[in-house]
Amino acid sequence: MPRSIVRRRLGFTLIELLVVIAIIAILIALLLPAVQQAREAARRSQCRNNLKQLGLAIHNYHDTFNAFPPGYKIVIALPTRLDHNVGGANVGLLPYLDQAPLFNQIDQTMPMANGIPGYNATALAQNVAAAKVVLPVFMCPSAPAPSTNTNYLYPQGAFVAGVFPAANMTWEGARCDYSGTSGVRGTYSNIAYFNNGGSQRDGVFQVAGGVTSGATVLQQGAMGQMRDITDGTSNTFLLGERTGGTTLYYKTQPQAALSATPLGPTNGGSWWEPLVYEHWIQGSLFDGSGNGGPCAINCTNIRSNGFHCFHTGGAHFLLADGTVRFVSENVSAQVFAAAITRKKGETDQLGQ
Repeated sequence: MPRSIVRRRLGFTLIELLVVIAIIAILIALLLPAVQQAREAARRSQCRNNLKQLGLAIHNYHDTFNAFPPGYKIVIALPTRLDHNVGGANVGLLPYLDQAPLFNQIDQTMPMANGIPGYNATALAQNVAAAKVVLPVFMCPSAPAPSTNTNYLYPQGAFVAGVFPAANMTWEGARCDYSGTSGVRGTYSNIAYFNNGGSQRDGVFQVAGGVTSGATVLQQGAMGQMRDITDGTSNTFLLGERTGGTTLYYKTQPQAALSATPLGPTNGGSWWEPLVYEHWIQGSLFDGSGNGGPCAINCTNIRSNGFHCFHTGGAHFLLADGTVRFVSENVSAQVFAAAITRKKGETDQLGQ
Protein backbone atom coordinates (compact mmCIF):
# COMPACT_ATOMS: atom_id res chain seq x y z
CA MET A 1 0.00 0.00 0.00
CA PRO A 2 1.43 3.43 -0.91
CA ARG A 3 2.79 5.46 2.03
CA SER A 4 0.69 8.53 1.17
CA ILE A 5 -2.51 6.54 1.60
CA VAL A 6 -1.39 5.34 5.04
CA ARG A 7 -0.75 8.92 6.18
CA ARG A 8 -4.21 10.03 5.07
CA ARG A 9 -5.86 7.25 7.07
CA LEU A 10 -3.93 8.18 10.26
CA GLY A 11 -5.03 11.88 10.26
CA PHE A 12 -8.29 13.80 10.82
CA THR A 13 -10.30 15.20 8.02
CA LEU A 14 -11.45 18.82 8.19
CA ILE A 15 -15.04 17.72 8.72
CA GLU A 16 -14.04 15.47 11.64
CA LEU A 17 -12.09 18.32 13.25
CA LEU A 18 -15.03 20.71 12.91
CA VAL A 19 -17.35 18.14 14.47
CA VAL A 20 -15.02 17.72 17.46
CA ILE A 21 -14.80 21.50 17.91
CA ALA A 22 -18.58 21.79 17.71
CA ILE A 23 -19.02 19.08 20.36
CA ILE A 24 -16.55 20.82 22.66
CA ALA A 25 -18.35 24.15 22.17
CA ILE A 26 -21.70 22.54 22.99
CA LEU A 27 -20.26 20.99 26.16
CA ILE A 28 -18.84 24.35 27.25
CA ALA A 29 -22.16 26.04 26.54
CA LEU A 30 -23.92 23.44 28.66
CA LEU A 31 -21.42 23.58 31.52
CA LEU A 32 -20.93 27.35 31.73
CA PRO A 33 -24.42 28.16 33.08
CA ALA A 34 -24.00 25.39 35.66
CA VAL A 35 -20.68 26.87 36.76
CA GLN A 36 -22.18 30.35 36.95
CA GLN A 37 -25.13 29.05 38.95
CA ALA A 38 -22.79 27.28 41.35
CA ARG A 39 -20.80 30.47 41.85
CA GLU A 40 -23.95 32.53 42.42
CA ALA A 41 -25.21 29.91 44.89
CA ALA A 42 -21.95 30.30 46.81
CA ARG A 43 -22.23 34.10 46.75
CA ARG A 44 -25.85 33.92 47.85
CA SER A 45 -24.89 31.60 50.71
CA GLN A 46 -22.19 34.05 51.82
CA CYS A 47 -24.68 36.91 51.69
CA ARG A 48 -27.07 34.93 53.85
CA ASN A 49 -24.27 34.17 56.30
CA ASN A 50 -23.40 37.88 56.53
CA LEU A 51 -26.91 38.67 57.70
CA LYS A 52 -26.71 35.79 60.14
CA GLN A 53 -23.52 37.26 61.63
CA LEU A 54 -25.10 40.70 61.85
CA GLY A 55 -28.07 39.15 63.62
CA LEU A 56 -25.79 37.54 66.19
CA ALA A 57 -24.03 40.86 66.71
CA ILE A 58 -27.35 42.68 67.22
CA HIS A 59 -28.47 40.03 69.73
CA ASN A 60 -25.18 40.27 71.64
CA TYR A 61 -25.51 44.06 71.69
CA HIS A 62 -29.05 43.70 73.02
CA ASP A 63 -27.87 41.29 75.72
CA THR A 64 -25.28 43.85 76.83
CA PHE A 65 -27.39 47.04 76.72
CA ASN A 66 -30.91 45.60 76.94
CA ALA A 67 -31.79 47.52 73.76
CA PHE A 68 -31.18 47.47 70.04
CA PRO A 69 -28.50 49.85 68.76
CA PRO A 70 -29.87 53.26 67.75
CA GLY A 71 -30.46 53.55 64.03
CA TYR A 72 -28.41 56.74 63.94
CA LYS A 73 -27.24 59.63 66.09
CA ILE A 74 -27.04 63.30 65.21
CA VAL A 75 -25.67 65.79 67.70
CA ILE A 76 -26.70 69.41 67.27
CA ALA A 77 -24.25 71.75 68.99
CA LEU A 78 -26.44 74.81 69.36
CA PRO A 79 -26.72 77.43 68.10
CA THR A 80 -24.31 77.29 65.17
CA ARG A 81 -23.43 73.76 64.12
CA LEU A 82 -24.88 70.31 63.71
CA ASP A 83 -22.20 67.63 63.75
CA HIS A 84 -22.50 64.07 62.62
CA ASN A 85 -21.85 61.76 65.56
CA VAL A 86 -20.11 58.58 64.39
CA GLY A 87 -21.65 56.31 67.02
CA GLY A 88 -24.31 54.90 64.75
CA ALA A 89 -25.70 51.40 64.67
CA ASN A 90 -22.79 49.66 63.01
CA VAL A 91 -20.06 51.34 65.04
CA GLY A 92 -21.74 49.95 68.14
CA LEU A 93 -21.81 46.48 66.55
CA LEU A 94 -18.09 46.39 65.74
CA PRO A 95 -16.98 44.77 69.03
CA TYR A 96 -19.49 41.96 68.42
CA LEU A 97 -18.15 41.39 64.88
CA ASP A 98 -14.55 40.73 66.03
CA GLN A 99 -13.64 44.33 65.13
CA ALA A 100 -12.72 45.69 68.57
CA PRO A 101 -9.43 47.25 67.33
CA LEU A 102 -11.32 49.21 64.67
CA PHE A 103 -13.92 50.24 67.25
CA ASN A 104 -11.18 51.52 69.56
CA GLN A 105 -9.63 53.48 66.68
CA ILE A 106 -12.77 55.60 66.23
CA ASP A 107 -13.19 58.77 68.25
CA GLN A 108 -16.96 58.87 68.66
CA THR A 109 -16.95 62.55 69.63
CA MET A 110 -15.95 63.45 66.08
CA PRO A 111 -17.38 63.03 62.58
CA MET A 112 -15.90 60.58 60.08
CA ALA A 113 -15.68 63.09 57.24
CA ASN A 114 -13.42 65.77 55.79
CA GLY A 115 -14.13 69.48 55.71
CA ILE A 116 -15.37 69.96 59.27
CA PRO A 117 -13.94 73.09 60.90
CA GLY A 118 -13.02 73.21 64.57
CA TYR A 119 -11.60 69.70 65.00
CA ASN A 120 -8.15 68.32 65.55
CA ALA A 121 -6.97 67.38 62.06
CA THR A 122 -4.99 64.33 63.20
CA ALA A 123 -7.89 62.82 65.11
CA LEU A 124 -10.30 63.63 62.29
CA ALA A 125 -7.98 61.92 59.78
CA GLN A 126 -7.98 58.80 61.96
CA ASN A 127 -11.76 58.62 61.82
CA VAL A 128 -11.78 59.25 58.07
CA ALA A 129 -9.31 56.38 57.62
CA ALA A 130 -11.50 54.09 59.74
CA ALA A 131 -14.51 54.80 57.51
CA LYS A 132 -12.61 53.35 54.53
CA VAL A 133 -11.84 50.00 56.18
CA VAL A 134 -13.55 47.32 54.09
CA LEU A 135 -15.52 44.83 56.22
CA PRO A 136 -16.73 41.83 54.19
CA VAL A 137 -19.52 41.09 56.67
CA PHE A 138 -21.32 44.21 55.41
CA MET A 139 -20.98 43.38 51.70
CA CYS A 140 -22.98 40.94 49.61
CA PRO A 141 -20.58 39.31 47.10
CA SER A 142 -23.30 39.29 44.42
CA ALA A 143 -23.40 43.09 44.33
CA PRO A 144 -21.22 44.67 41.60
CA ALA A 145 -20.46 47.97 43.38
CA PRO A 146 -16.86 48.82 44.35
CA SER A 147 -15.83 48.01 47.92
CA THR A 148 -15.38 51.73 48.66
CA ASN A 149 -17.21 54.74 47.25
CA THR A 150 -15.52 58.11 46.98
CA ASN A 151 -18.30 60.60 46.38
CA TYR A 152 -20.14 60.68 49.68
CA LEU A 153 -21.25 64.21 50.50
CA TYR A 154 -23.17 66.22 53.04
CA PRO A 155 -23.65 69.55 51.20
CA GLN A 156 -23.42 72.77 53.13
CA GLY A 157 -26.74 73.77 54.66
CA ALA A 158 -28.33 70.32 54.25
CA PHE A 159 -31.35 69.43 56.41
CA VAL A 160 -31.19 72.53 58.63
CA ALA A 161 -30.56 75.57 56.44
CA GLY A 162 -27.58 77.60 57.58
CA VAL A 163 -26.84 75.25 60.48
CA PHE A 164 -25.72 71.86 59.16
CA PRO A 165 -23.07 71.51 58.09
CA ALA A 166 -20.85 74.57 58.29
CA ALA A 167 -19.03 73.40 55.16
CA ASN A 168 -19.28 70.65 52.56
CA MET A 169 -18.44 67.32 54.20
CA THR A 170 -16.87 64.72 51.92
CA TRP A 171 -15.47 61.27 52.59
CA GLU A 172 -14.86 57.79 51.29
CA GLY A 173 -16.82 54.96 52.78
CA ALA A 174 -16.52 51.19 52.65
CA ARG A 175 -19.67 49.68 51.22
CA CYS A 176 -22.62 48.26 53.14
CA ASP A 177 -25.36 46.27 51.40
CA TYR A 178 -27.79 45.86 54.31
CA SER A 179 -30.32 48.29 55.72
CA GLY A 180 -32.61 48.31 58.73
CA THR A 181 -36.40 48.34 58.61
CA SER A 182 -38.30 51.30 60.07
CA GLY A 183 -41.85 50.89 58.79
CA VAL A 184 -44.05 51.48 55.77
CA ARG A 185 -45.55 54.68 54.44
CA GLY A 186 -47.08 56.46 51.47
CA THR A 187 -48.42 54.54 48.49
CA TYR A 188 -47.13 51.18 49.70
CA SER A 189 -48.78 51.67 53.09
CA ASN A 190 -52.10 52.47 51.41
CA ILE A 191 -51.82 49.34 49.25
CA ALA A 192 -50.95 47.13 52.22
CA TYR A 193 -53.67 48.54 54.46
CA PHE A 194 -56.36 49.17 51.86
CA ASN A 195 -56.11 52.99 51.83
CA ASN A 196 -56.25 53.07 55.60
CA GLY A 197 -52.56 52.86 56.30
CA GLY A 198 -51.31 56.36 56.73
CA SER A 199 -47.75 56.39 57.98
CA GLN A 200 -46.99 53.08 59.68
CA ARG A 201 -43.56 53.82 61.14
CA ASP A 202 -43.41 51.04 63.65
CA GLY A 203 -40.56 48.89 62.49
CA VAL A 204 -37.74 48.02 64.88
CA PHE A 205 -35.47 50.92 63.87
CA GLN A 206 -37.50 54.11 64.07
CA VAL A 207 -37.03 57.85 64.39
CA ALA A 208 -37.02 59.35 67.86
CA GLY A 209 -37.48 62.94 68.93
CA GLY A 210 -34.64 65.18 70.00
CA VAL A 211 -33.31 65.03 73.55
CA THR A 212 -31.89 68.33 74.85
CA SER A 213 -28.89 68.43 77.17
CA GLY A 214 -27.67 71.96 77.81
CA ALA A 215 -26.63 73.45 74.47
CA THR A 216 -26.76 70.08 72.72
CA VAL A 217 -29.66 68.30 71.10
CA LEU A 218 -29.32 64.58 70.45
CA GLN A 219 -31.48 63.01 67.74
CA GLN A 220 -31.28 59.31 67.08
CA GLY A 221 -33.14 56.30 65.82
CA ALA A 222 -35.26 54.75 68.55
CA MET A 223 -33.50 52.28 70.82
CA GLY A 224 -36.16 49.58 70.92
CA GLN A 225 -36.13 46.39 72.96
CA MET A 226 -36.92 42.82 72.10
CA ARG A 227 -40.07 42.99 74.22
CA ASP A 228 -41.41 45.74 71.93
CA ILE A 229 -41.80 43.19 69.11
CA THR A 230 -45.25 42.01 70.10
CA ASP A 231 -45.94 40.48 66.67
CA GLY A 232 -43.25 37.92 67.44
CA THR A 233 -39.53 37.89 66.66
CA SER A 234 -39.99 35.18 64.03
CA ASN A 235 -42.45 37.43 62.17
CA THR A 236 -40.57 40.75 62.21
CA PHE A 237 -37.66 41.95 60.07
CA LEU A 238 -34.54 43.67 61.40
CA LEU A 239 -32.45 44.07 58.23
CA GLY A 240 -32.77 43.54 54.50
CA GLU A 241 -30.58 43.84 51.43
CA ARG A 242 -30.18 47.22 49.73
CA THR A 243 -27.29 47.14 47.28
CA GLY A 244 -25.92 49.27 44.48
CA GLY A 245 -23.51 51.65 46.16
CA THR A 246 -23.86 55.14 44.74
CA THR A 247 -25.47 54.03 41.48
CA LEU A 248 -29.21 54.16 40.87
CA TYR A 249 -30.62 50.86 39.62
CA TYR A 250 -33.91 50.02 37.98
CA LYS A 251 -34.02 46.28 38.41
CA THR A 252 -30.37 45.34 37.75
CA GLN A 253 -29.78 48.02 35.11
CA PRO A 254 -27.67 51.00 36.23
CA GLN A 255 -29.26 54.37 35.50
CA ALA A 256 -27.17 57.19 36.98
CA ALA A 257 -24.91 58.22 39.82
CA LEU A 258 -26.75 59.18 43.00
CA SER A 259 -26.17 61.65 45.75
CA ALA A 260 -24.60 59.35 48.32
CA THR A 261 -25.73 61.31 51.35
CA PRO A 262 -26.59 58.61 53.93
CA LEU A 263 -29.67 60.58 55.08
CA GLY A 264 -30.55 61.88 51.63
CA PRO A 265 -33.72 60.88 49.79
CA THR A 266 -32.02 59.47 46.70
CA ASN A 267 -29.09 57.41 47.91
CA GLY A 268 -28.86 53.75 46.98
CA GLY A 269 -26.67 51.41 48.97
CA SER A 270 -24.78 52.92 51.85
CA TRP A 271 -21.53 52.68 53.76
CA TRP A 272 -21.12 50.73 56.97
CA GLU A 273 -20.81 53.84 59.17
CA PRO A 274 -23.23 55.32 59.50
CA LEU A 275 -25.53 52.91 57.80
CA VAL A 276 -28.76 54.69 58.64
CA TYR A 277 -31.13 52.09 60.01
CA GLU A 278 -34.04 54.22 58.88
CA HIS A 279 -35.84 52.83 55.87
CA TRP A 280 -39.58 53.43 55.51
CA ILE A 281 -40.93 51.54 52.53
CA GLN A 282 -43.08 53.55 50.16
CA GLY A 283 -42.51 51.32 47.10
CA SER A 284 -42.03 52.03 43.41
CA LEU A 285 -43.50 50.97 40.10
CA PHE A 286 -42.46 47.56 38.83
CA ASP A 287 -39.99 49.06 36.34
CA GLY A 288 -38.22 50.80 39.22
CA SER A 289 -39.53 54.28 38.48
CA GLY A 290 -41.99 56.32 40.49
CA ASN A 291 -41.83 57.59 44.04
CA GLY A 292 -44.24 55.11 45.57
CA GLY A 293 -45.96 52.01 44.27
CA PRO A 294 -46.66 48.28 44.72
CA CYS A 295 -43.07 47.00 44.33
CA ALA A 296 -40.80 46.84 47.40
CA ILE A 297 -38.13 44.25 46.43
CA ASN A 298 -35.68 44.35 43.51
CA CYS A 299 -37.28 47.17 41.52
CA THR A 300 -35.02 50.01 42.64
CA ASN A 301 -32.36 50.74 45.25
CA ILE A 302 -33.47 54.29 46.00
CA ARG A 303 -33.70 54.64 49.74
CA SER A 304 -37.23 54.15 51.09
CA ASN A 305 -38.54 53.10 47.68
CA GLY A 306 -37.54 49.50 48.22
CA PHE A 307 -35.04 46.83 49.13
CA HIS A 308 -32.74 45.67 46.37
CA CYS A 309 -30.18 42.99 45.54
CA PHE A 310 -28.72 41.09 42.59
CA HIS A 311 -30.12 37.67 43.48
CA THR A 312 -32.76 36.23 41.18
CA GLY A 313 -36.32 36.21 42.45
CA GLY A 314 -36.04 37.95 45.82
CA ALA A 315 -33.83 39.18 48.63
CA HIS A 316 -32.55 38.07 52.03
CA PHE A 317 -33.99 39.46 55.26
CA LEU A 318 -32.85 39.06 58.84
CA LEU A 319 -35.64 38.34 61.30
CA ALA A 320 -35.57 39.48 64.90
CA ASP A 321 -35.15 35.91 66.14
CA GLY A 322 -31.81 35.73 64.29
CA THR A 323 -32.94 33.62 61.35
CA VAL A 324 -32.50 34.68 57.72
CA ARG A 325 -35.21 34.21 55.12
CA PHE A 326 -35.18 34.65 51.35
CA VAL A 327 -38.34 36.60 50.52
CA SER A 328 -39.83 36.49 47.02
CA GLU A 329 -39.91 39.78 45.12
CA ASN A 330 -43.54 38.90 44.33
CA VAL A 331 -44.58 38.92 47.99
CA SER A 332 -47.86 40.74 48.58
CA ALA A 333 -47.81 44.17 50.15
CA GLN A 334 -49.98 42.93 53.01
CA VAL A 335 -47.55 40.16 53.96
CA PHE A 336 -44.43 42.27 53.49
CA ALA A 337 -45.77 45.22 55.50
CA ALA A 338 -46.81 42.85 58.27
CA ALA A 339 -43.24 41.54 58.49
CA ILE A 340 -41.79 45.06 58.68
CA THR A 341 -44.08 46.36 61.41
CA ARG A 342 -43.49 44.98 64.88
CA LYS A 343 -46.66 45.56 66.90
CA LYS A 344 -49.77 45.63 64.72
CA GLY A 345 -51.06 42.20 65.66
CA GLU A 346 -50.03 40.67 62.31
CA THR A 347 -48.52 37.30 63.15
CA ASP A 348 -47.41 34.33 61.06
CA GLN A 349 -47.83 36.25 57.81
CA LEU A 350 -44.56 34.99 56.29
CA GLY A 351 -45.68 31.40 56.72
CA GLN A 352 -48.63 31.89 54.38
